[in-house]
Amino acid sequence: MTGSIFVANGDITQLSADALAYSSSIFLTRDGNLYPAFARHVPGFAELYEALPPACAIGDAFWLPLSGEGQPRGVVVVAAAGGGRSLSPEEKGRRAVRGALTTAIDELRQSLPEPRRLLIALPTFRLGMGGDRNARLASARAQLAAAAEVLATRPAVDVAFIPYTTDSYHVFLQARRDLGLAPPCPLDAASFAALPDALRERRCVLFLGAGLSSAAGLPGWGALVDRLAGEMGLAAAPHADLDYYLDLAQWYVERHGAEALGRLVGDLFGGGDARPTLAHYLLMSLSARVVVTTNYDDLIERTVTAQRRHPVSIVEQKDVVLTGRPDGVCVVKLHGDAAGGKEIVLARDDYDAFFRNRPAMALLLEGLLLNQTFLFVGYGLKDPNFRQIYSRIADMLQGARREAFALTVDAGTATSPFLADQWRRKGLHLLAMPGRNLEERVRASVRFLDWLADRASLHAPSLFLARDVPGIGTLAPLRRTLIDDVGRAVEESCQGPCTEDDARQLAETLTFLTEHGWRPAGRSLSGLWECLADRFTDAAARRRMLIAALQATEGFDAAQRLRERLARVEGGTQTFGTPGSQATPLAHPP
Repeated sequence: MTGSIFVANGDITQLSADALAYSSSIFLTRDGNLYPAFARHVPGFAELYEALPPACAIGDAFWLPLSGEGQPRGVVVVAAAGGGRSLSPEEKGRRAVRGALTTAIDELRQSLPEPRRLLIALPTFRLGMGGDRNARLASARAQLAAAAEVLATRPAVDVAFIPYTTDSYHVFLQARRDLGLAPPCPLDAASFAALPDALRERRCVLFLGAGLSSAAGLPGWGALVDRLAGEMGLAAAPHADLDYYLDLAQWYVERHGAEALGRLVGDLFGGGDARPTLAHYLLMSLSARVVVTTNYDDLIERTVTAQRRHPVSIVEQKDVVLTGRPDGVCVVKLHGDAAGGKEIVLARDDYDAFFRNRPAMALLLEGLLLNQTFLFVGYGLKDPNFRQIYSRIADMLQGARREAFALTVDAGTATSPFLADQWRRKGLHLLAMPGRNLEERVRASVRFLDWLADRASLHAPSLFLARDVPGIGTLAPLRRTLIDDVGRAVEESCQGPCTEDDARQLAETLTFLTEHGWRPAGRSLSGLWECLADRFTDAAARRRMLIAALQATEGFDAAQRLRERLARVEGGTQTFGTPGSQATPLAHPP
C-alpha cells in the first residue's frame, strides 16, 4: 500500500484536505448530523447539494466541485444508509468508502494541473443515529479495510478518517490496529520513550511554531519581513538575519506606531480562508492541556473547537490566571494575537524586554518547564524566531532537568551530528524526520504525529464499557453489571430530582463510565450532562457540566446550542470555528 490511512478526531468540515466526503442516505435528504456543518463551513456546498437527484443506490457517489483555489477542492456525496437488507451493514460501509475514494481521486486527477499527492478526508460512515451505531468496531474494520484496498491500486493518495466523537475516534484507532494498519514509527522509538509516556499522563506541553501555519496557507516569516521592508521602502534582506528582522520591525514601530504593526499582523494572519491541517488535528488529538505558540493566527483554537473542546487564549498578563482551571485547553500566545492585534511581539524592544515586561508569562513558562515535557513542532532549527525563544528558556530547562523534544524536517547535512549535540547540551532532543526531500520529510512528520497519537491512546480504557465492543476475559461479568445495572441507575438518576451534592456524585460516576466507553441506552449522553448542569446554581460547576455535554454532542446544531448556553454562563462570546473568525476566550474543555 503506497498511501497512509490516518485517524484524527474532530469536525471534518473544518479540515484542510483536497476533498471531503459527505455521508447521506439513498434518498440524499438534508437531515442528519453532517448537513448543518457542511452548509456552515463549506462555501457553496448547500447550493450544489440542491441539484442532486432525488434517490440513488448504496455506494453511489456525486462530485460537487467547489470554486476557488483553496481547500477543499470538492465534496463527494456518498449514499451509505438505507437500501433495505439486501446488503449487509459491513458491505454498505465498504461500498460507501470505495465510492467516495474512487470518485474523489478520479475527479481530482482530472482537475488538478499537475499530479501530486492527495489527501481525502472521510467521515465515519454509518455511525450516526442509525446504521451501525451499535456495531461500531465491525463497521470501522470494514471501512478501513475498504480504504486500504483502494489505496493499494491508487498511488500518491492518503486517506484521513475523521471521527466526530471521542469514543468513535478510539473505536477507529482500535479497528486500525486490529487490521494491522496502525502507522509504523519513522524513527527509533526507544530514543524518545519518555514522550508517549508524558502524553498518556497528560504532562506534555506542545510548543507550536510557524511551520504549522505555513502548511495551512498562511504567510511565513519571509512574507512578513518582505511586507515590513516594502512598507518602509527598504530592499528585502535574508530572512534568516535575526538582527535585521528585529531592527526592521523596530523601525516600523518607531515610524508608524505599535497599533499600525498590530493591524499589519492582523491583515496577514487574522483572516483569509486558511483551515487547520491534518497536523493540527493530530496534534490536538494528543489531548494536551497547555499549548504554547509564537503564532499569531487562531488555527490552534479553531482545531480545539472543531474537537468540541474549549480553547482559552492566554495573550495578556491578566489571562495567565486562567491556566489554573482544570477544564480548559489553554493556548498561550507568547507573541500576541492577530485578532485585534493585541500584545504583538515582533520588534527588537519587544524581544529584549519580553520577560521583564511579562513576568506572569515568564513564571508560567518556568513552572511548565519544571513539571512538563515539551514537544516543539513547526520550527526550523535555524529559524531565528526559534533560536531567540529557545535561548531564553534553555537555562530554565537545564535547571528543571526535564526532557524536551523538537520535531524537525530540516535536511540532514555533514554538520547534523554536531547540531544535534549542540541542542542536546541545551536539553533538547531532535526528532529528525527521514526523507530525501522536504516533501517526504513533512509527510514523515505527519505520520509520526499519527503514530504518537495512536501510542498515547494505547492504554486509554475508553472501550471497556462500550456496548458494541466485545468483552473478553474474567471481567466480563463486572463489565455487564457496570453497563446494564450501574449505567441504567445513573441514567435514571441524572434525569430525576436531586440535590447539588447528589449531582456532583453523579457527575463523578458518569465521568468514570463515559471515560470507559459507556453510552446510555435511552437519552443521549449529552442530554444527561445537560440535566446535571441544570441542577447547579454554581456557575463554575454548571460550566463544567456543559463543557462535558459539548464534548458528548454528535451534531453541529447541538454543539452550537451548547456554546450559546456556555456563553450565557460565562457572560462572554464564542466565535471560534469558521475561517477568518475572531475569537474571545470563553471556557475550558474537560
